[in-house]
Amino acid sequence: MTRFRRACASVLAAALVTVLAACAQIPLSGSVEQGEPQEAGEAQSVRYYPDGPFSGATQEEIVLGFIDAGTGAQNDFATAREFLTDEAAESWRPEAGVLLMSDGQVSSRAESDTEVVVSVPINGTLDEHGFYQESPTSSTKTLEFRLEMVGGEWRIAEAPDGIVLIRQAFTDLYGARPLTFFDGAQQFTASDLRWFLDDSRAATRMVEELIAGPAEWMLPGESVTSAFPANVELVDAVRINGQTAVVNFSDSISNASPGALSLMRLQLEESLTQLDGVASVEMQVNGAKLDVALPASDEVIRTADVNPSPLVQQDGTLGYLSGGTLEPPVGSENAVAEVERLNPIRGAVSASRGTIALLTSEGTYGMSFEDESATFIDARGGQVEPALDNWDWVWTQSTTQTGLYITRIGEYQTLEIRLPDEVSDDFISHQVSRDGTKIAFLYDTDEGVELAVSPIIRDETGMPITLGDPLVLGVSGDQASDVAWVDGGSVAMLVDGGEGTTEVQLYRLGGEFTMFGSIPNAMQVAGSNTLQGMRVVDRQGTLYAPRTSRWQAASTTITFLYAQV
Repeated sequence: MTRFRRACASVLAAALVTVLAACAQIPLSGSVEQGEPQEAGEAQSVRYYPDGPFSGATQEEIVLGFIDAGTGAQNDFATAREFLTDEAAESWRPEAGVLLMSDGQVSSRAESDTEVVVSVPINGTLDEHGFYQESPTSSTKTLEFRLEMVGGEWRIAEAPDGIVLIRQAFTDLYGARPLTFFDGAQQFTASDLRWFLDDSRAATRMVEELIAGPAEWMLPGESVTSAFPANVELVDAVRINGQTAVVNFSDSISNASPGALSLMRLQLEESLTQLDGVASVEMQVNGAKLDVALPASDEVIRTADVNPSPLVQQDGTLGYLSGGTLEPPVGSENAVAEVERLNPIRGAVSASRGTIALLTSEGTYGMSFEDESATFIDARGGQVEPALDNWDWVWTQSTTQTGLYITRIGEYQTLEIRLPDEVSDDFISHQVSRDGTKIAFLYDTDEGVELAVSPIIRDETGMPITLGDPLVLGVSGDQASDVAWVDGGSVAMLVDGGEGTTEVQLYRLGGEFTMFGSIPNAMQVAGSNTLQGMRVVDRQGTLYAPRTSRWQAASTTITFLYAQV
């Protein structure tokens, strides 16, 4: 087998050292025999084969070789464990996390004959639960190692848990797997993106994390919930029979109600059927099959999809733009009449709920499609585009009289909801996710542009009670412009870059930032159900759609895009 060194520009004692020795190849894997149980996810598209320790290696060479061997995930990182003493090899936990290296240099220094310190430039981390967090700027992580002589060779006696990878190796070895949970009322599914090794334990790790619950920042049990009780355990690894993932639980699951079991099966099906070759799930208790039905489609909304055509304001009215013509939402005659009367400058619509929020030069109005007229709900000046959620709440903000106000359509009592301390009170754009569990904010700070995503805690009626501590991420660019949910787990942003250019950026929660090119003087972005359905409008009213590697301008012009909920 041909081996090669993957250069990573490591500076060590003023000498350039190559690290991350690896060999990538497509593994040969046999087909699954019909009816023979196999562990889920056996195939791995790319494998690395790093070198083990060589005779006479110095302390620093052993440490760098160990870091290097983090790419060799097969056999429970057997090659990396060769660099450790027997005791350290037994206790070291590679699954504790991943440090993702940025483009900087790795440096190392010997603190003593038995101590080596390595400084790693990173711009991303993966925790033990598979939650990934990325930063657009690099930081430095210090790793400390203690070594001992074993049989005349240096070996590592103490090493930090986890591994270090360059980004290419990470994307080769790990797969992004959205796990399915629920909103607080368990009426909508809520996605929680995780990353797991693409190996024989991928399906098992997914189920283990479904049992463990949503990511901590989502406030498990409050904003985002799981049907799995805390005392449930897997009896053995997830197996695949044909195209069915077999999940064998301990008998504690037998105490769950039929409704809870139905929701558990939905979580398993929505999560595991993303894996190649998995089309269904069988639940077992100590090897005995459980007959569990999925919940009816009207009990839980799997995906809060919207009309794939952009909903626009054009020539004083609103409608879905398709083939150069406008088609208003079904049953929206009263709302269309109010749009023509009020001449809004921004708005949001939930066609499924039959509600609309309209921002005019005077303030914000709200109404249901059944109302004869819109109700004036916020008179503050300097308002930004209102947000609307699928619980009929309108979220408004003013840049001149700051404060996040909420008003429920049909009740029209306005309340103020406290912003988390981390979120700037003069944020310029916000939008609620369609599952109602999260709200995204975009704003400027002295250090640059920031995106914050906060979990929403609601009462039993769907009323927002409080916002949890947010995920806060720095965004490259000079000035915040607009934010919108592209789908259930991704946020699109417009960020001005100077000289009339506006960058389109995408952030996938639990994933990575992606640059989507620039559009001169772009002013607004709106999501749909997929990236291909995303639309951007510039200050001249030109509408843009993503096409492969570029933005394509439409022949028609519009006034603005409505946010669809």
